[in-house]
Amino acid sequence: MANDVFAKSLLTRRQALALGASAALAGALPRGAFAADEKVTLWHGWTGADNTTALNGVIDTFNKGGKGVAVEPTGYDWDTLFSKWVVSSAGGRAPDLVLFHITELPEFATRKVIRPIDDVVASSGLDLSQVPDAGRTGVTFDGKVYAAPLDVHPLGFYYNVDMVQEAGLDPSKPPKTGEEFLEWAKKLTVKDGSGKVTRYGFELPNTWATARWIWFSLMYQNGGTFLDDKGLAAVDSEASQKALQYLVDLINVHGVTNPEVGGNKGEDAFASKQVAMKFIGPWEVNLRMAQKMNFMTAQLPVFGQKAAVWANSHCMAVSKQKSDDKLAADGTFMKWFFDNFAAPATTVGIIPQSKAVRESAAFTGTEQYKYFKSFVDDLPNIVYEPLIPKYLSVFSFDKPTPLVTNLQAALSGSKPVPDALKAMKEGLDAQLKKG
Repeated sequence: MANDVFAKSLLTRRQALALGASAALAGALPRGAFAADEKVTLWHGWTGADNTTALNGVIDTFNKGGKGVAVEPTGYDWDTLFSKWVVSSAGGRAPDLVLFHITELPEFATRKVIRPIDDVVASSGLDLSQVPDAGRTGVTFDGKVYAAPLDVHPLGFYYNVDMVQEAGLDPSKPPKTGEEFLEWAKKLTVKDGSGKVTRYGFELPNTWATARWIWFSLMYQNGGTFLDDKGLAAVDSEASQKALQYLVDLINVHGVTNPEVGGNKGEDAFASKQVAMKFIGPWEVNLRMAQKMNFMTAQLPVFGQKAAVWANSHCMAVSKQKSDDKLAADGTFMKWFFDNFAAPATTVGIIPQSKAVRESAAFTGTEQYKYFKSFVDDLPNIVYEPLIPKYLSVFSFDKPTPLVTNLQAALSGSKPVPDALKAMKEGLDAQLKKG
């Protein structure tokens, strides 16, 4: 059904020109008819040093390409970006383009901070047929396309090859099931003569969003969903409880992980060899390569009945403006960036949405690709968190929300899993029902 909605909503270039509004569209979106170096402002949240450098380098290449458009990027941390963007839009000073996450799109579409871009897609020739179904559906809201999906970054499996070999395991055959994963975790957990753990098999930090992403993946692997068919929380389901109990048991029953090791203290437990395995996105590939670690990546094991992997994506949208004068320039850069995404994808550590870019030598020929390959292989299994207007309030990284506090309570052992999920549902439903 999602594909049908997308197919009905997305205008091809030929359809756009055939519609009664084609004259106005053609007038608003001339191709190549720009004043010299028409300025287009782009705001983004890629504020890490490598990310900003990568993005600026790609934009410099575009600006030197003689397309008559000059893009001026400005980076903010995500929270600042969102608040500043909303305020600027209300004051009529919004940036032309904004790069953000696909899961945040419904909120900004509902608040009318961004505009539909079916006309921009049609006029620019941006080929969204290159994008997997989940990505195309993700940028479609109320039957209209609101952004260009740029990348996808799923959760993946990292492991230390040296430790795996020392434990008598085969690094070329990573675990594919929950049972095999537990076996690895046990063998990779090391204790000293007094019985104290000196290295855990797996990292499961109890803060930030990593635990949430892992639990979310396992919930869907067990056949669960985050929301029910009425749009309310389904986090207290049997599938959800089974997923969270598995994680809690890794801590309290099997002793192969400790939520106080690693991310909670700002430590890089994987690099310091306090843990042998972790689940995280492709954005860590370049870091591990720079550290000269002997590591490998694999697809997430299947802990339930089917493969499912948490993922998010970056997308690029057009701010709603008083005038459509810059739409042609916006579309020119948006299409070029989509078609030339191999460089930022490789440097930042994300997977291009475009099939053509994903299969190009510019991406597959890189040193990083042997690590990216497992993430590419998991693309058919990705699951986005619910694309809802209240995403930012429901899915916080580390604020004391019903989701965060109850997930932490279960993992810390201060609440039994059923009680934590019951309280989580009650809190989430109150958020979701609130006008």
